[in-house]
Amino acid sequence: MFGRHPDKEASENPEAAVEVHLEWDIDAVQQAVVTFLQNPNDGARQSLLTELEKLDNQIDLGDAYAASVVDSPIFGIAPKGAVLGETSSHSMAEEVPGPVVRAQVTLVRAAKTAIRDPSPGAIGELRTASDALASVDSQSGPA
Repeated sequence: MFGRHPDKEASENPEAAVEVHLEWDIDAVQQAVVTFLQNPNDGARQSLLTELEKLDNQIDLGDAYAASVVDSPIFGIAPKGAVLGETSSHSMAEEVPGPVVRAQVTLVRAAKTAIRDPSPGAIGELRTASDALASVDSQSGPA
């Protein structure tokens, strides 16, 4: 704006404000995926399922808050949706690089598919998603 050219990389990979509890649940799913891929036994599968259920519960809390009239935007208050997964107007947020958020979404989808259908193809997609997230995480540096 006004003769400045925005940094192209920054505009393509903006950071997202993610509610910390949601981010913690995603991290727990990521760890459960690693364990499951190392040894895909019933115990590891159940642990992954448990972590996915916790994540779904956190997402449901965020969806319920977003759909409620509580803390509806008024003058001087940031609109709902400023923080991904927020559950109140006072949600704590963590800045997460856009590529990491996208890789996390892909991982969660692949994990849900692998739980429903533990076929070699689904497990392969989960492994690919896990490796991609690990790669993006390492490129983005410490949080």
